[in-house]
Amino acid sequence: MAAGNNKNSGEKWLYSADITEGSNIRQRHPKTYQQIADIVKEEKCKGKTPFTKEKAIYLELVEFELSKGKRDKCPIVDFTFGIARNNSKKYRLVEAKFDVDDLKNIDEKNIRDKVSHSRDVMKEDGIPVDNGAIVLVNKSKIVEQQKNWFSRRLQPYGNYQIMTIDDLYFHYFVS
Repeated sequence: MAAGNNKNSGEKWLYSADITEGSNIRQRHPKTYQQIADIVKEEKCKGKTPFTKEKAIYLELVEFELSKGKRDKCPIVDFTFGIARNNSKKYRLVEAKFDVDDLKNIDEKNIRDKVSHSRDVMKEDGIPVDNGAIVLVNKSKIVEQQKNWFSRRLQPYGNYQIMTIDDLYFHYFVS
């Protein structure tokens, strides 16, 4: 069963449409509240996604609006969504790297900078933002080998997870 407006009584952090939709950022930038399937398609996800109606805040569009369309905007992750467990809630940041075939070509410092700036943008919402991010990659023959390598490189800096789009869905959107 897919998670939605959950009150989440288990130990697992799950997607919360209530947190995501109720975000102050979303209220101020309503065009940024979009279906995850559309966001990952825009970010060059190959193939089908399991997402149907789940929504997230497209932070790249928030940054575009905040920078008034200037090209020299600060780096920011692609999107965020609210998650809940028991009475706790927070945001999870997501950076899509669907256009990278070899994870060794991903610049970890660039991702850490994006996470840092995204956390600053989200601060005004009053809900904690997880320390780290999910890095989405396309499923491939080498991705499973590289996930551990890449996770170890980012581990000292926070809660980073390397996932495919299916991993993301089953980890946070299915109870």
